[in-house]
Amino acid sequence: MKKYLIIFILTISVAKVAFSQNTRFTVFVDPKFSWMTPDLKNFESDGSKLGVNIGLNIDKFFATNYALMTGISIDNTGGFLINSEDSVAIKTNSGRDTIPKGDVLEYKLQYITIPIGLKLKTNEIGYFTFFTHLGINAGINIKATGEVDNYELENENISDEIKLFNLGYYIGAGIEYSIGGNTAIVLGLTYTNGFVDITTDSNNKVTNSNIAIRIGVLF
Repeated sequence: MKKYLIIFILTISVAKVAFSQNTRFTVFVDPKFSWMTPDLKNFESDGSKLGVNIGLNIDKFFATNYALMTGISIDNTGGFLINSEDSVAIKTNSGRDTIPKGDVLEYKLQYITIPIGLKLKTNEIGYFTFFTHLGINAGINIKATGEVDNYELENENISDEIKLFNLGYYIGAGIEYSIGGNTAIVLGLTYTNGFVDITTDSNNKVTNSNIAIRIGVLF
């Protein structure tokens, strides 16, 4: 947690120097449901996984209601996959493990994520401002573990099974409620669709997508 705090402090410091005017910052916590989608018939998604994305967004306004959007966050995501036909071998920190047919493998993934996009917002209506945002999320994997219930695989390091980079597009909308000055409470909903393979298995493309609830403070 300490290293994450240092990353956020450095990001804010750099951003203040680089974007001294027409810039707004949002500190957020996004509870989310994420899932994995394979393209092989013998692999199936087995539901969504609860996670959280914590970070900082930077809006650089180039017009009254339009801004370029970026930032940094720590994204805890993943999903569940089930092999319905044959047992499957995966690489772990201790060697190789074979997952029996029909067992569910839970992927617990963590990324440093940097969004690049566009934000559009309305003029303030009473205390409320409505916005929409869309763009690309680029992720760098920093942790990957796997777990199978009722099996000896428990929080095993599976970094060799996961590619370093992830990429997806996002679109969302929300409201900002002014609580005085330039400070506002932010609530929103964002859908992110991954479109690149996150696994190192060349025989099976697996993408990671999510729906997140935006809870933040704009200042």
